[in-house]
Amino acid sequence: MSFLGYDQYRAGYFTRPAMPEGAFSLSYKNGLRGILVGIPDEKTTRRYLGFPREVPFYLVDAWSFCRAPRGDEEQHVSKFMMDRNWPGERFEAVCEIDVEGVPVVRGWITSVPKV
Repeated sequence: MSFLGYDQYRAGYFTRPAMPEGAFSLSYKNGLRGILVGIPDEKTTRRYLGFPREVPFYLVDAWSFCRAPRGDEEQHVSKFMMDRNWPGERFEAVCEIDVEGVPVVRGWITSVPKV
């Protein structure tokens, strides 16, 4: 029981902000914590991978809100994904933190089929 509490604490679930209706959250050991909004939850059939971006120290543990990529973002990250050439990988979300009205990209989320 105490390990479960520690694991929840380490993943940041005690500091997670309120989530909008239909949203779901992901927390990674690499520090990326995201609330995915407007993106279907396919955890039963797909595995979500988080790729954090370097941010100032005071944003490392902050929760970000993740949204579907826009056209220009899709093209930029598609090149990154093509360099790896992982079959079935999809670009799912861009995760941002709002810092006094300025969006800071915290990372990206892709997904691959569960095998």
